[in-house]
Amino acid sequence: MTEHAIAIDGVGGQGVRVIGNTMATLLGAMGYEVTLLYDYDSSVRGGMSEAFLKYAEEPISNPVVEHANVTLRLADRGPYHLDSDYVVCDIGLAKPGERAEEVPFLELGVKHFGRDLFGNMIALGRLLRLSEVSFDEAALTAALPAKYREENIGAVRYGYELTPDQIRRIVPDEAAGRFAGRYAEAVLAGAEPDRAIEVAAQHVTA
Repeated sequence: MTEHAIAIDGVGGQGVRVIGNTMATLLGAMGYEVTLLYDYDSSVRGGMSEAFLKYAEEPISNPVVEHANVTLRLADRGPYHLDSDYVVCDIGLAKPGERAEEVPFLELGVKHFGRDLFGNMIALGRLLRLSEVSFDEAALTAALPAKYREENIGAVRYGYELTPDQIRRIVPDEAAGRFAGRYAEAVLAGAEPDRAIEVAAQHVTA
């Protein structure tokens, strides 16, 4: 049995649980067996928030992820023990020696869909593509809440259809302004996550 393991790394307010839950629900609707674990620190502002997902065509005996096929990194808070075959991350978060690509997800959400929150769905789309999961609009529709459903499907599709050439053209715009770094700085300075996103996004729309 082939199991696929996904890790999502971020901080509180970045939508780690939204992405993890949506992907798990989507894969379940597509007929996969799925496990999903969370690890987060709710007592510390800007604390780590992690999701660990496994999926397979047969029941999964051990839900613990020790090696990920793909890691989505929205912030660098861990998990430090985890190895990954490939990393997709926001700008400036790739580490030396990793097989990785950098994409300004939240900034693309603002630029193409008008709101930063759609950046999470763009990241989900890219994660699905890298995980070689088919784009199933019917299953995706079932997995998403009714609010902003059409916009979310459009954002997932946008992320899914991004090509390496398109990503290479996007990133050189000063790494799209280093949205993730500005977000983390604002959170660590005491801003609520929603306000931190607004501060980071101001550089996009200015």
